[in-house]
Amino acid sequence: MGTKDFNALDLFICRWRSRIVNRQIRPDTEVLDFGCGHQALFLRGIAAHIRSGVGIDYDAASSRPAPNLEIRQFRFQDRFDYADGSFDHLTILAVLEHIPLDQVDRLFTEFRRLLRPGGSVLLTTPTPKSRPLLEFLAFKLKIISGPEIADHKHYWSEADIARLASRAGFRLRHYETFQFGLNSFAALVHADSPAPLS
Repeated sequence: MGTKDFNALDLFICRWRSRIVNRQIRPDTEVLDFGCGHQALFLRGIAAHIRSGVGIDYDAASSRPAPNLEIRQFRFQDRFDYADGSFDHLTILAVLEHIPLDQVDRLFTEFRRLLRPGGSVLLTTPTPKSRPLLEFLAFKLKIISGPEIADHKHYWSEADIARLASRAGFRLRHYETFQFGLNSFAALVHADSPAPLS
C-alpha cells in the first residue's frame, strides 16, 4: 500500500485493514507482502509473530527494519526471484486496484507458484460501492490521498475476485466486506486445498 501521501484518515483506514488481515496470519510463518509501501507498516505490525517477512515495492528503499524483516525495491515484470513454495502467506493490501488488468493474471499465477501447500493469499481491495465516495473524499473534500485514488484501475467485486482466483489456480476460501461495505477482504488458497469442515 502506498503510504508517502497518507494523512491521518488514510492511516486510520490502513490500520483497520491491517487488523482484519493480522487475524489470518499464522504464527511462525514466512510472509511476502506485495506492495508493502515505503514504511512497510503491515510487516512491522506482525514482525513479532512471524518467522520472517519480505516486503516488496517499486517505491520502497531496500532496508532491514527488523532482524526478521527485509524490504526490497522491486518492480514486478513477469516473475519473482524466489523458489517455488517459498512463503506461507502472500499479502496484497490495497494494491490490487492499482495493477493494470493485463498484468493481474500473471501476478497471481506467480503467487500460486510461491505459495506453500496450506498457505494463503490475503488481499484487501475497495469494492465497486466505494468508488463514488472515495472520489468525493479525494477530489472534492481532499481529505484522502488524491494520487492514490486516481491510480485505481478497477474496483473488484466478489465475483471478479472469484474469477481471478479460478484463472490462477486458486479457490476463494473466504470473502467479507468491512468499513460499511466499502472495502473487502479475501483469502485465496490453492484450488486443490481441502475445503474447510462445515
